[in-house]
Amino acid sequence: MKSKLEERVVQEFPHRCPYCDQPVFYDPSDLRDGENEIQCPSCNKRYIKVVGGLFEKGFSRKQPNRKGRKRKSA
Repeated sequence: MKSKLEERVVQEFPHRCPYCDQPVFYDPSDLRDGENEIQCPSCNKRYIKVVGGLFEKGFSRKQPNRKGRKRKSA
């Protein structure tokens, strides 16, 4: 019998700005699937937070092996 996987949050760290590394607070339930623009209150720079189920829909991080295409040499 297969058991259902259960996810548990052991410890949660605050979200941080990728530019100034200061904590950025926002409600994750306000984010929509896809790209969300977030502005850091400390440095006022904007960055993109991607949310969604791309990996759940069958996409993977690995790129498919594209046969027949030549790579550019450096």
